Amino acid sequence: MNKLSFVIIGPSTENTLDLVREIEKTGHRSFIVKLSDIFFEFNNGAFKALWKNKDLLDFDIFLLRGYNKNLLFAQILAQELLVKGKIVIDDTIGKRFISSKIYEASRMAQNKINHPRTWQAVSFSSYKKILKQISFPVIAKPVYGQKGQGIEKFKTAKEYLSFFSKNPKGYLIQEFLNIDGDIRVFIVGNKVLGAMKRHLVPGDFRSNASLGARTEKIPLTKELKTLALKAAKTMDYEIAGVDILEYKKKFYVLEINSSPQWQKFKEVTGINPAKYIIEYALKKYAGKHR
Repeated sequence: MNKLSFVIIGPSTENTLDLVREIEKTGHRSFIVKLSDIFFEFNNGAFKALWKNKDLLDFDIFLLRGYNKNLLFAQILAQELLVKGKIVIDDTIGKRFISSKIYEASRMAQNKINHPRTWQAVSFSSYKKILKQISFPVIAKPVYGQKGQGIEKFKTAKEYLSFFSKNPKGYLIQEFLNIDGDIRVFIVGNKVLGAMKRHLVPGDFRSNASLGARTEKIPLTKELKTLALKAAKTMDYEIAGVDILEYKKKFYVLEINSSPQWQKFKEVTGINPAKYIIEYALKKYAGKHR
């Protein structure tokens, strides 16, 4: 195989550097590109994505990592790259991709995946009607949130109504399940790499590693593996961090993350997802260029 050029689109994080190190081991080249440093040119029916006077269409494999703040821009880029026959991971971003927890909930419902009972509305009057169906406490989550940011817990109808009178859009309501933590399962392609448990942060109801939650490696059971793979497939994600809850001896998929971080996962399990991502990307490239 000729020397290939990888473009990692995103910030220069430790995860990004993991990818760079794995690319270097294979003898290929890597370039870290911030989405904010790219601009598009449309001229006479032609498209260019330019970075440092280089057309990104001249590169081979694209790993999209940091795009949440400029999602539409990233989607257009991914679409154009796919049209040109480039390898894009995750290529779902250039196909059918809606970054929304309520879309995620709808996909899980369509595919009969257990998910905490969830409601959403777009007006205060509708949130008042939802009151008749819920039992407190409940959780409010930003539809486009991440890393546990912006999540609220309401113990009373008064707290609930006060919040939604000011925030009638952009949030969903979810039943509160009294658990001691959640499980993160990491998937690359159709391979389940491993699982870790994240315990609740002391004095909090969240278990995000970014908030300092205690984590531990746990056995990857057949049930966990099957459920996580089904969840990732439901969203058409090539790389996924699937968050699973166990409540009263029943598993629920809480979220399916399309661009999961893995520093804590690597530390706890000893598994470096970057190695598997690069292997997967090269296998995908080879399959397209036989």
